[in-house]
Amino acid sequence: MIDESIYSPTPGTGDDAGSPEQIWAAARVALADRLSPGNYKTWIEPLKIYSAEGGRLVLAGPNPFFLNWVKTHFVGDLAAALAAVGFEASAPLELVIDLKQADSQAPALLSDEALPTSGPAHQSLAALQNPQPLRLGGDRFTFDNFVVGESNLYAFSAAKALAAGAALGSDSLFITSDHGLGKSHLSLALGRAFLQGGPRRQVYYLTAEDFTNEMTRALRHGSMEDFKAKYRQSCDVLVLEEVQFLSGKEKIQAELCFTLDCLMERGKKVIFTSPQEPKSIPRLGRSLKSRLSTALISPIGPPEYETRLNILVKKAKSIGLKTSRPVLEYVAERVTTDVRRLESCLASLKAKSQLLGRQVDLDMAREALHYLLDDQPEGGGLSPIAIRTLICRHFQLEAAQISSRDRSRRVNEARALGIYLSRQLTGRTLEEIGRVFGRTHSSTIYAINKMEQALKKDPRLQGKVEYFSQKLLSGQN
Repeated sequence: MIDESIYSPTPGTGDDAGSPEQIWAAARVALADRLSPGNYKTWIEPLKIYSAEGGRLVLAGPNPFFLNWVKTHFVGDLAAALAAVGFEASAPLELVIDLKQADSQAPALLSDEALPTSGPAHQSLAALQNPQPLRLGGDRFTFDNFVVGESNLYAFSAAKALAAGAALGSDSLFITSDHGLGKSHLSLALGRAFLQGGPRRQVYYLTAEDFTNEMTRALRHGSMEDFKAKYRQSCDVLVLEEVQFLSGKEKIQAELCFTLDCLMERGKKVIFTSPQEPKSIPRLGRSLKSRLSTALISPIGPPEYETRLNILVKKAKSIGLKTSRPVLEYVAERVTTDVRRLESCLASLKAKSQLLGRQVDLDMAREALHYLLDDQPEGGGLSPIAIRTLICRHFQLEAAQISSRDRSRRVNEARALGIYLSRQLTGRTLEEIGRVFGRTHSSTIYAINKMEQALKKDPRLQGKVEYFSQKLLSGQN
């Protein structure tokens, strides 16, 4: 239900072409393309469409802080995405509170002094007995819905074996992959499987950033004993996502080491995820690195063609998209690195088909997916080399300096900007971007993560990113 003291419009109607739901589905595809995966997951996924009538769009979110953050940071992106899908706004975008969502799906944001998080709220997955589809994916993230291929067979088999209680030589699993390849899917599936194995089990699912924020609050409010008891004594299964966030945070790493020791001594299960293996995460203390390395390391690689096609077939069926096999083969041949982009392609096709009332065919696929396909990188053909050229010109540097071991302030800033912009504006892999800027896969990830953190606090840096983005996207490079 919507808080009618704030706003009380007439809800949109049905599933007809051009309905609010279809407009929002198309806009979400455009937003996923514009924003970083972390920002999209945290600030766009929880938004729900309420109405879109007469050029007036209303979106609902879980609480006042959340809505204020979206208004402050993402209104421009929302407006651009809506314009891109043909929604002509005649009034400012409105954001209202969804009381049902606020009551049951965002306890952390409502009670923890309005601190933003980077992932699902830190809560017991016991709530999955009454699933909240918005925050935890509903029934989507299960083992049955995971498409298995050569690239992920080992990780999938390890996860299922751990959930079944098989003797693997370790009670912990470390799932590693680039973004968008399924590590969060497997970690959520594991959490659900453990809950089904025992109704009294306490399964805690959170990101490393959530863990850090919660410990910081406990220190500030003198409640560290409660914090320790929660994770060391009450927890049966700990699922900790994105552990690379702990890089450089010595106190948090030390507390996590003690927590892991307690859990292991009690025979509890721990699941970690990260884009990097433990040995490749920079500024990770020897103690934590050692403990993470005792887990069963389970990498997931980019899906091969057959797996990509199977994912598309299964996903098309699940969302009710009717299309021909040649269309799915066309997408599978060209989107090669990211499962999330495969799903975005299908969502875009479905939205365009319903909005225009046309059948999905190869012509529509080529037209609708031009900016998503790997043989047509995002940003109108932008490449990391073109971005490096513009950055070098602005900072008065040579390409060789950017790719060198030079760590002077000016070179470091130029290199970091180039890497970050390449990730945001092109469809190239981390390996390709790293080669252009003379950096390894792990160093490239580290540079991107560091830039994302810096952008939250540095308006000057935000201005530079916006300036370079506009020049690159307008072709002034």
